[in-house]
Amino acid sequence: MSHSFDSRLLLRRSIFPLLLAAVAASPLASAQTTAVQSTRGEHRGLTDKTLQAIGATADQRAKILSIQSQVRADLQAQRQATGSARLEMAQALAAPTVDPSAAEAARQKMLAQMDAASQRMLQARLMIAAVLTPDQRQQLLTIEHRHRVRS
Repeated sequence: MSHSFDSRLLLRRSIFPLLLAAVAASPLASAQTTAVQSTRGEHRGLTDKTLQAIGATADQRAKILSIQSQVRADLQAQRQATGSARLEMAQALAAPTVDPSAAEAARQKMLAQMDAASQRMLQARLMIAAVLTPDQRQQLLTIEHRHRVRS
């Protein structure tokens, strides 16, 4: 009985579920639903309109927008690094002889990068939470809940 290696089958059964899980677990997937999405589907963060709706002062809005700007820059650099890990995975799976340890190393690298992005998003959310008052955080939660109910 001859067994041939089917890289497409391997992609469907291992890589695609991993990428789907990464997207589902992504901190961006759980970002504030009151955020604006760009044409590429990336969250741009809390909008000025939402911040005004919760009664954020001009100083609070400036601090939050600054935090969001910095996290976007940090995550962009991390996305570029994740792209290199995806390339390593693709190369490992497309090699004439598939090296399971190389594929696993690429997977581990991708997971570490996703974890770093998740940590950075949490750090940003904590910084934003520190800028807002407890009442503003509650109002933001209410707005998010209303948005989810409509979706």
